[in-house]
Amino acid sequence: MEKIVKKRIGKIIFIAFILIFLIIQIYPVVWLFMASVKPTVELSTSPFALPKSITFENFIKVLSGGKIGLYMWNSLKVTGISLLLIIFLGATTGYALSKFKSRFKKQIYAFFTFGIMVPVQITLIPLFIFYSRAGILNTSFSLVLPQVGFALPLSVMMFVSFYNFVPDELIEAAIVDGCNPGRIFVTIVFPLARNTVITIASMYSILIWNDFIFANTFISDTNAKTVAMGLKDFVGAFGNVDWGSTFAAIIISILPPMIIYFALNKWVTAGMTMGATKG
Repeated sequence: MEKIVKKRIGKIIFIAFILIFLIIQIYPVVWLFMASVKPTVELSTSPFALPKSITFENFIKVLSGGKIGLYMWNSLKVTGISLLLIIFLGATTGYALSKFKSRFKKQIYAFFTFGIMVPVQITLIPLFIFYSRAGILNTSFSLVLPQVGFALPLSVMMFVSFYNFVPDELIEAAIVDGCNPGRIFVTIVFPLARNTVITIASMYSILIWNDFIFANTFISDTNAKTVAMGLKDFVGAFGNVDWGSTFAAIIISILPPMIIYFALNKWVTAGMTMGATKG
């Protein structure tokens, strides 16, 4: 009886801890949404209270008067191109390292793993100088290149981990049937890596969408700004700091990554665990 009581108490404490953790995590987003639908006067007098009246004027002001649409398009363009390159290069490189025999396979894999340890900050000045001389500052390419470069090490490791899980007998049977390596990859191996692809896509789509450090370093033209950098324009963009419009702009900017994460959460969990064990 005493053990049962202790189990129940432990379970209650665990549930209470989880609930507190969830409240801490969710409260800022809930408060941000409530603040975005408050009139400016009410927001300045009672910022933490529930809204007495709900208005969508802040959203209308941001969408009609600001450049949030342009910023989101730039972010979408950079994110989409980066993800395509990350998945294509990561999938093909991981397949080659996992299934092809080569004398330098271990050295190449070690090179990619070493890339995880390179801090982003030490590359900013060299990249800025290179972009300036090449004339590609204030372009989407200046953001795509470092995003792909820093994402490839982990992406290659995840794909290699999954491809090691795929039995060699499956590939050998396809070769016997007359398939070449390219066709085997496209029609057999790559479709099996769906969970890994979705995991990488969802993880890096959020990171690239929210990137500020590269955009702040390489972008100064308003027409090339991404949404993370463009949010600075809404602070004080309407004379005095219009916090209602600022919060509305933040809500609009975080909706796409939130939708992506919750829509793909099931496959993300499966992709992170796939290939963890082999046998």
